Amino acid sequence: MRFMYPSKKIIRRIQGLGLTDLMVGLAIGLLATLVIIKVAVLFEARRKSTTGIADAQMNASYALANLSRDVRMAGLGLGPSEALGCIVRRTLGTTVLPDWPLWPVTLIDGVNGAPDTLLILSSGKAQSLTAAQLIAPYAVGSDVMMVNSTLGMTTGDRLLLYESGNTQCPLIGVTSIPIGEYRILHSALPAGLLAATAYQEGAAVINLGAIHHQRYTINANNQLLMERYDITTDKWQGSAFASDVVSLQAQLGYDARATLSGALRVTRWSAAAFDANANGRAGDADDLRRILAIRIAVVSRSAQRSDQGCSSVMPTWRAANESTGEMEDTPIAVNTMTDWACYRYRVLQAEIPLRNLIWSDS
Repeated sequence: MRFMYPSKKIIRRIQGLGLTDLMVGLAIGLLATLVIIKVAVLFEARRKSTTGIADAQMNASYALANLSRDVRMAGLGLGPSEALGCIVRRTLGTTVLPDWPLWPVTLIDGVNGAPDTLLILSSGKAQSLTAAQLIAPYAVGSDVMMVNSTLGMTTGDRLLLYESGNTQCPLIGVTSIPIGEYRILHSALPAGLLAATAYQEGAAVINLGAIHHQRYTINANNQLLMERYDITTDKWQGSAFASDVVSLQAQLGYDARATLSGALRVTRWSAAAFDANANGRAGDADDLRRILAIRIAVVSRSAQRSDQGCSSVMPTWRAANESTGEMEDTPIAVNTMTDWACYRYRVLQAEIPLRNLIWSDS
């Protein structure tokens, strides 16, 4: 069988791709690759932006939910409303500790728009009981107190002694309660702790239990801290429970009407101590009794810088102007942070009624 070689004409047709064909194919491939990379980059930037905003929303929601829950407990079991504002004199062993004002909510306004600090005070007892009363005068320095009821009291509880007209309220630690008696044994108060030498029959004895004193603040790492006060060591202990939170803003709502009649209502919001009863003294006991609610704004930001440019605007919240009392959109200062405009922000707000002050003992 003879083998036939192809003609020269046929050989030229089956030589394959030329350099021109390869260059055209390579150019098309590069263009396709560039398009794919561009789409991938845009998709990733959009994904990061969406995820960052969602994380910021979640962090703010979690922080606000926990704050709201704890704020609703403010003032629980602090006794008659007349006691609010008294100066709590306290000791740790024989050491005299700094005074506390008996304020259910303490708002420390941040300087120049810095994050606020919020402190919440309530009784450590699970159930709020009516304050007991002295059935015999109590001499300051004694270690025995006679009361009309020891219901709910146990060893280790902290009792607050309040007498009408006396601005100082000693905090007393129970050491023993004899069974079947109306006596309370406690650690004697050091001499000179109080201006008064005795508290008369009828003075209120308020059982604060282990005392719940909580503090909320934002640290340098943009974490919202919740700290609890340990009365046995005089130390604050706690940890961060929400990350990427850059600001906490709050205002207290007062019923600032000259005459309180009918249903109570907030007529003025203020972050500073406010003279709600217009008697010339801001933050006195009557002003505290007029606090009905708190307005809170939690500001969180995305964990990563935005890939779409540094174009964020200053976040705002609805707050009262301190001078006029009018509600207006108020900027929240986040421009002290490096590259603040390169992140995305979320602001969540809530108005929380202070039910324990509204329903306070009379």
